[in-house]
Amino acid sequence: MTEEGSWKQLFCHGGYMSEAYWGLEQDLKTTPLYKIHNNSGAKLVPFAGFYLPIQYENGIIAEHNHTRSSASIFDVSHMGQIKISGPMIYDAMEKILPISFSKISPGQIKYTQFLNSEGKIIDDLMITRSFEEDHVWLVVNADCTDKDLDHLYNNLNKAYKIELIEDRALIALQGPNSSNILKTFFQEIDEMPFMTADWFNYDNEKFFISRCGYTGEDGFEISILNNKAEKLISDILNNNNVMLCGLGCRDSLRVEAGLSLYGNEINEDINPIQAGLSWALDKKRLQDNNLNCSEILSQEINSNPSVIKIGLSPINNIMLRNQMTIYNDNKKEIGYITSGCYSPILKKSIGIAYINKISNISEKKFVNVRDKYEEIKIEKIPFVKKNYKKGD
Repeated sequence: MTEEGSWKQLFCHGGYMSEAYWGLEQDLKTTPLYKIHNNSGAKLVPFAGFYLPIQYENGIIAEHNHTRSSASIFDVSHMGQIKISGPMIYDAMEKILPISFSKISPGQIKYTQFLNSEGKIIDDLMITRSFEEDHVWLVVNADCTDKDLDHLYNNLNKAYKIELIEDRALIALQGPNSSNILKTFFQEIDEMPFMTADWFNYDNEKFFISRCGYTGEDGFEISILNNKAEKLISDILNNNNVMLCGLGCRDSLRVEAGLSLYGNEINEDINPIQAGLSWALDKKRLQDNNLNCSEILSQEINSNPSVIKIGLSPINNIMLRNQMTIYNDNKKEIGYITSGCYSPILKKSIGIAYINKISNISEKKFVNVRDKYEEIKIEKIPFVKKNYKKGD
C-alpha cells in the first residue's frame, strides 16, 4: 500500500528504485514527527502531500539491513485512518469488500481492497473488526483517502458514521526485535498474534496498536495522539537497537517481500485475480449477490487470466526499473516491470512485473537498457522469506 500522485524515481545504490505517488510541493503538510526528522538528519522530500523522510544519515542500505536484523521506526502518519460505525455495519461493508465478517473475530485485521463495479481495485487497505460492536477501523493509502471516503459515502447510507481520524499519528515499528522493544512500554504486546489489533494504555493515554506491517518482518503499527507521538518515539529511540528509517528502504523492503504497491502493481485497471491477490478474496463471497462485483470476479477466477505477476532479476549487473518493457526472444513486447529496486539482502537488482499469460514461462526474456537487450530471469515471489509472527 501507498499513495497516488505523479511518477518519480528514487536514487538507490547506483540505480533507481520505483516509488509511486509523489505529491506537489505546494501546501505540503508535516507530520507530528517533523521535528524529529529534522533533528535526526533526514533527507525530506514531498510525498503524497507531506514532507517525509526518504532516508537519514546512515543511508537506505544501512536502514534496510537494520530493519531485517533488528528494528526500525517508520513515520507513516500520512496514511488515512478511518473509523466507521453504525447498525449492521458488517453487512453494509460486505457489499463493497470481498471478505466475510462472520469469519473475522473482534480485534482481527484483514488485508482487502475497495472494488468498483467491474471488480477493479480502487484502493487496498487494512480493516480491523473493532471490539466495539458495529465498529470497524480502516487504514488506507494517503492520496486515495478522498476517493475512498467518496466511495464509502456513496455506498453507505446516513445511518453510518464515517470519521477520518486526523488527531492521531501512525508509527510503524518493524523488524525481528520489534516485540522485545515495544513490550518495554506495553507489557502485553509480546503475546499479541499477527494481524490483530487492540487498545493499550501508556502515559495515561490509549494507543491503538496493530501487529502488521509492510516490510515482510514482524512488527507493529501504533496509532497515537499527535501530542504524544514525539515523546513515545524519543523514548523508543533511547534503545540503541532502534533506527529511524525512511521511504527509501520501506520500498526496497516491500519489494523483497513481494508486497504490492498501489499505483505500481495494483490500480483501477487491475482486479485482484490479475494482481495475484486471489488469496485475499473470500471465495464464497464470489457467489454472493450481496457483493457488488461478485459475478465478474467469479468469472475471472474460473478463467485463465490474461496477465500474470512474476518476480524478476537480471542475468548481468543492471538495474531493473519500474515501467521497463519486457521482450521475448523475438523482441516482441510481452509485459512490463511494475517495481524495480536494488535488494541489499540479495545484493542484486530485483523486480516485480506482469507478463502476458500466453508467453512461454520458459522462454528467454529481456529488457532494453541503453539500446542493448539484457536477459532477465523469473524469480519466486517473495524474494526474501517473510518473518511474520504466526500463531501456534
